[in-house]
Amino acid sequence: MKERIITAICLLAVVIPIVFIGGNWFLGLMLIAATVAACEMMVMHDKEEKTHNWIKGMILVHVILIVFIPFGTEAALSGFVFLMIVRHGFKLINTHTTSFYFIVLLYVGLSFRALLEIRNHSLTLFFFLIATVILTDTMAYFTGMFIGKNKLAPKISPKKTIEGAVGGWLSGAMFAFMFGWSQQLFTDMWMLIVLAVGLPVLSQIGDLVASAFKRKYDIKDYGKIFPGHGGVMDRIDSQMLAALLIYVIILIGGVM
Repeated sequence: MKERIITAICLLAVVIPIVFIGGNWFLGLMLIAATVAACEMMVMHDKEEKTHNWIKGMILVHVILIVFIPFGTEAALSGFVFLMIVRHGFKLINTHTTSFYFIVLLYVGLSFRALLEIRNHSLTLFFFLIATVILTDTMAYFTGMFIGKNKLAPKISPKKTIEGAVGGWLSGAMFAFMFGWSQQLFTDMWMLIVLAVGLPVLSQIGDLVASAFKRKYDIKDYGKIFPGHGGVMDRIDSQMLAALLIYVIILIGGVM
């Protein structure tokens, strides 16, 4: 517990000032975090099937480009073409590995691109995302602890309950709606309702997706970069899908 607390304090001491400063500092943080997260995913996959290092290196380059280039669509398409050539042209990887690396491109690359776009849009919008996700996770944990009886996904995450998921969703949705409305973050009420309903759901789905990967590859944590906390993916999993939803709302002009 002591190690976990010390790590959390050090991590917050570094991350919070960078989030407030924004700009190139936050871009640098996202590039580093995305690089580590992609490496964690690929190292995890290597436990089941080894892949040529140069292929993993190219995937990593494309993840970095997705985060760095505005929108990231060109880099994502380029990464997909690369995987198709390696799979069907050179036959160096099988269909399962091809699918996994494409998931890495989209899941990691676009999620960190989304976090970058959200912070670039406004600090308030970034806080809206992080606070909603944290509140959802926290209330899901405590609701499940006190009244949870029915397992949500016992094969993926045995401790999570349906009651906890509902409690987390209600808490996150109420906070998201009240905060978004009070700060006038969105262009109309429907955008706010979509996010208030969707963010807590996607936050919990993101957590389950990350847990499913760990179950499949029989690992406890994605990495060891943060003592007591695991890796980057262990810290960011709940934010990833939720960030993508806000990113979509930004792209369609739904954010003030």
